[in-house]
Amino acid sequence: MNDQHIQLQQKVIHYRSEVAKYKQLLRLVETELKREQLRNHYLQKQLEQMDECEQTIEKLEQQLLFYEVALEQEKKRKKEEKTERAHAYFAYATMIPEEKDEHVTVIGDFVVENIGNTPLNDPIICLRLRPPDHAQLSGKFSFRQLQEEGGWTFAVDNWRQKIKEGEYWLKPIDETTLLPNEQLRFPSFELRVIQTVVVEGFVYFRQLKQGVSSFNHIVINK
Repeated sequence: MNDQHIQLQQKVIHYRSEVAKYKQLLRLVETELKREQLRNHYLQKQLEQMDECEQTIEKLEQQLLFYEVALEQEKKRKKEEKTERAHAYFAYATMIPEEKDEHVTVIGDFVVENIGNTPLNDPIICLRLRPPDHAQLSGKFSFRQLQEEGGWTFAVDNWRQKIKEGEYWLKPIDETTLLPNEQLRFPSFELRVIQTVVVEGFVYFRQLKQGVSSFNHIVINK
C-alpha cells in the first residue's frame, strides 16, 4: 500500500511537471503567435502602403503624360506661330588720319537680317547722325541677295530737310521682300567725320512699323 501510494505521488509529481512544461511551451507558442500576428499586421500595413504608393505613382504618371502632351502641343503651336523679327547692325572700319586736323573716315555696311519665320516686305532704313553737321554720309547701295544689284532711293519726299536734320531715309528701288534668314545690306557707305559724331541705324518693314534699332552704333570721338 505504501509502495502504491509512493508510485501515485511520483506520477502526480511527474504529471505536474509535464503540465508545467507544456504550460511553458504554450506560453512560448502564444508569444510566438502574437509576434507572428504583429508581423502579419506589419506586413499587411506595408502592403497597403505599397498599394497606396502604386496608386500615387499611377496618378503622377498620368499627370506627367498630360503635361508632356501639353508641352508638345505648346511647342508645336509656337513653332507654327508666325514671328516677325528683324536684326540690324553696323559692320565698319575706321581710318584714323595722321594729322589731327584731317577728317576721320569710316567705311562700312549697314546689315539687316530677317530673324523671324515669315517674309518681311518693303524695307526702309534710317541712318541718323548726331549732331547732323559733324559728319557727311555718302556711298553706293545694293541688295546683296539679288543676282542683279538694285539701287536705293530716298524713302521720304522731304529727304533734303531730313538730311539737314541728320537723317538718311532710304529704301530699295525695286519691290523687296526679305525672306527668313536673308540679309539686306547697305554696303560700302563712307562717313567723313569732322567732329565727334554718333551714327544710329533703324530699319522698318510693312510688318514692323514701329521699327527696329541697330544692335550697335558708330561712335567717333574727335
